[in-house]
Amino acid sequence: MRKTVTGETIHFVWHPRTPHAGDAELTVGFSTPYTSALASLRDDVSVSAVADDRRTLTLTSSVSTTLERDEVRAFLRTTRDTYYAVKVTRLGGTTAILAEPLPRELDLTTAATLNFASAYVDIPSANAVTGSYPYTLTYTDNLGSAQTESGILKVTPRPFNTGLDHDQLVDRFPQLADMVPRRQSDLAPQIKAALDEIILAVRDHVLADGATEDDVFNQGSFVSAHAYCSAALVYEATLQLDVASAMRERCQELLDVALRSVTIDLDGDGEIDEGESNLRRSGGSATDFRASWKTYSKKAYDSRFTPARGMRH
Repeated sequence: MRKTVTGETIHFVWHPRTPHAGDAELTVGFSTPYTSALASLRDDVSVSAVADDRRTLTLTSSVSTTLERDEVRAFLRTTRDTYYAVKVTRLGGTTAILAEPLPRELDLTTAATLNFASAYVDIPSANAVTGSYPYTLTYTDNLGSAQTESGILKVTPRPFNTGLDHDQLVDRFPQLADMVPRRQSDLAPQIKAALDEIILAVRDHVLADGATEDDVFNQGSFVSAHAYCSAALVYEATLQLDVASAMRERCQELLDVALRSVTIDLDGDGEIDEGESNLRRSGGSATDFRASWKTYSKKAYDSRFTPARGMRH
């Protein structure tokens, strides 16, 4: 699911799984369907040589524009070899440097192409009305076959986000600053993956209220749990599983604490009304054996029942 903010221009970015021919087309099922072709984020460049390290590419022409984060995914395509999915970490002048070495040497009898296949479209803000809408992407792959991708675009006033970023994460766990993978410039991918996990957990606890994670007002209360979950993903990637397990246990503890005092927009009016703040959404559910007796209605014979310590049933 993709999310965007109500009333704002929707910057829709698509990262294709394989190279494609021509422009992809996006259709979103708003009340008035919206259809538009996607434009490439960056023009392709020709490659004339690959250095012995198989990471440094020599380009046939100079590139002067700044490499943005959305533009780092690319495909290296040659006439005599297959295509390679690559990630560009540096681009300037007539040089491009890849995050990882190519798996083998390439035949550059003819020039190769660094294909920046990612594309985007800016959907006007007039379409960004609160709701969930199906979208479909259609394109032609490099073999000439028609392909389709689909999903849900959710427009909401408050897309769930704890506010955690790389700097906050390494401030809390300084050792993580030296654990950034070579393919990355920071730990944003781990933070995003951890946020997805937190979202699933919060959604599970508020679903009975007819709400979603995006209806939670105090989203920042989950930042500590988010940080520990992010750290766990970093340690899992380096196979430090004992540390990762401890991080996940602490994440769960902090998640439970945050869920004991949640403010939820139950009626969807965008305001905090009476009965919507400091709601307890951790622990057992109303139908769970371990739940409280708050909703229990007393019967006539209850007056003759006296509970005592150590009583069995």
